[in-house]
Amino acid sequence: MKQRYSGYLSSLLTFKLLLLTCLLSGCGYTIQTRSNLPFETIAIGTIENKTHEPKLEDRLHLALAQNFLQYGFSISPHARYRIEGEIYDFALLPTTEVNLAATQYQVVIKVHFKLVDTESGKSIHLAADSPFITYFGSQGRLEAIMAQKELAEDGALSNMSQTLVSLVTYTAPRNFAWMLFKPDDIKNAEGFMLKLREARDPLSQYLREQFSAGLLRKIDAYSPFDYSLKELTPAMANELNNLIQNRDLYDEKRFAGTKLSDETIRLLSRSAEGFNRVRLNRILLEEAYPDELAKAKP
Repeated sequence: MKQRYSGYLSSLLTFKLLLLTCLLSGCGYTIQTRSNLPFETIAIGTIENKTHEPKLEDRLHLALAQNFLQYGFSISPHARYRIEGEIYDFALLPTTEVNLAATQYQVVIKVHFKLVDTESGKSIHLAADSPFITYFGSQGRLEAIMAQKELAEDGALSNMSQTLVSLVTYTAPRNFAWMLFKPDDIKNAEGFMLKLREARDPLSQYLREQFSAGLLRKIDAYSPFDYSLKELTPAMANELNNLIQNRDLYDEKRFAGTKLSDETIRLLSRSAEGFNRVRLNRILLEEAYPDELAKAKP
């Protein structure tokens, strides 16, 4: 009796958890938070349907919009980042027969997609030659088979959209690593170290507070006879990358003496999260140290 009661409680708890998950998903909530997104807003561009199956592009567009919203993205046709692609193959194949009549079918959909940075023109592939497969079983009238076929297609399109949104969220940022500092981006290393040593401006003072003690000792004691620039520039690039990925650099007093570009002012007017924060921080440092740090090249 105790075992049956314990099993009942376990089943009830599982049901409640599933119900809560469904309710949250239905309202557009997700464990993913906006602060973890690579950027906040995305555009869903053209989805070309090269198959003979009608309306697949419209249904995939809707599935993508729903999943992006659930992950915390905003959707705007004017967003800098745009997802676009094509559905290039669709197949409906019988897999099981009984008395020469098909009783199970397979739906196969293949796509090519890419994420485009509309400002730089750079794009990365998200899915290519990746089949999305679902099955359904059906017997009887053609109407019943077609209804089950449509449900199976929706399942494949839903899985496809979830995969694409996941790739944008977790994989795409690594492909935009051009925003990070490379050693060669510190084009005047001696001049940069001099500003850090003297720390006459609030930003240089802040950078000194954030840099590791070991690197600061080398910067303060720098001499071509003791340390080579080949040793120090990678270390400084690493410190800068850590800052632009994990800090909000902008402070009105800190950048009071810096002439900010229109792009920077536009970025500051938004809530910079994820990749947009990296982009904003990188540009802020470029504009604060124009003679020492090179601009990022896509």
